[in-house]
Amino acid sequence: MRVWDIHPGYLSDRSLLGEHAEIHAVYSIISEKKSGYSIHPETQRWKGHLEFLVLRHDLLIKEMTLRGFNHNSPCSSDKNIKDKMNHVAYIDLPEVQFEILRKKYKQKHQRGRIPLPGTGSEFWAHHKYSAMSRGYQYYRDIQYYMRNKKDRPIAEEHDLIRMIQITMEKQVTLKAFNNVIEHLWGYFKNKGNLQEKKHFFSLSDSLEKLNYLFKMAENYQQNYLMHSTIFADSLPCDHSTENLYTL
Repeated sequence: MRVWDIHPGYLSDRSLLGEHAEIHAVYSIISEKKSGYSIHPETQRWKGHLEFLVLRHDLLIKEMTLRGFNHNSPCSSDKNIKDKMNHVAYIDLPEVQFEILRKKYKQKHQRGRIPLPGTGSEFWAHHKYSAMSRGYQYYRDIQYYMRNKKDRPIAEEHDLIRMIQITMEKQVTLKAFNNVIEHLWGYFKNKGNLQEKKHFFSLSDSLEKLNYLFKMAENYQQNYLMHSTIFADSLPCDHSTENLYTL
């Protein structure tokens, strides 16, 4: 039984579906006060934090949808989210989780949508558009941090991982999100055909544009973009407040 603490894009299809089942199991055990697996460490760490388990569930659904899986088992919590995810204890640190998956996938010839990072710079490359969607200052601060440090194996990048994960917990703003859309479109403005360009600019919803950009990344084999966390990251809230909320 395991709920991972790294972006679900790193999980293979089997691990992704497996975690989804585990989340529902943990949620059921806690919410219905069942005895089975109630003392398991994975169950214990989510007690009192079901609202965060629901956020993790919803993030998984974004990744599952991106890969073409259907979903009809919602998970919900009535508790408002006021605390930060770092109040939920780790069983294994994220850098250790990467190593666990690396060994597992090597043996079973599996991989996720996003390749497991070997270095801190690779991890940052996967998350940079997600950071930018929270506000350009967050992107700039991490970029500055990266320029002033030695790139290390991911197992030695605990501080960088925490910095990026804390940034991922921040609210997405519509202005920053649209700025990311413009950046992503820059990869295709000189590649896309006339029909693709017309379709892209006919879309009024930012998320529709993001989904279309992922399809274009697949069509044009833009691996750098296809390996970004941004495509399974955020959903729209009330556009009148110019905010998005993060899953």
